[in-house]
Amino acid sequence: MVTSKNSGSGAPLRPVVFAVFLALNEHALHGYAIMKAVNDRLRHRAIVGPGTLYRTLKELRDQHLITHTEAPAGEDSRRQYYELTEAGRALAAAEAAHMVDLVAAARAGHLIPEGGSGQ
Repeated sequence: MVTSKNSGSGAPLRPVVFAVFLALNEHALHGYAIMKAVNDRLRHRAIVGPGTLYRTLKELRDQHLITHTEAPAGEDSRRQYYELTEAGRALAAAEAAHMVDLVAAARAGHLIPEGGSGQ
């Protein structure tokens, strides 16, 4: 399940899932590059190792949210590359829109200073 544990339909995506979507948003990547991008994106608040990453990639493939693709020109064709499907892109966009709403509410409640990231 790509959503948070014990959640229903429309629930937030797990952070690792959204980070994978962000990593694949602009172009296809192979597993190690996805893992590096995810760990950089999560700023090492949680370390995503190969087991978690490849279980997540399998789950996303099984749900048709990502797919295997050809290696980009000039890249190592022995590696398996992944890209977002239209369904994956739509789910990522919906999650991003939900996050924008949450950040607006946090700013309105003075949890995040205007113009600040809250960090």
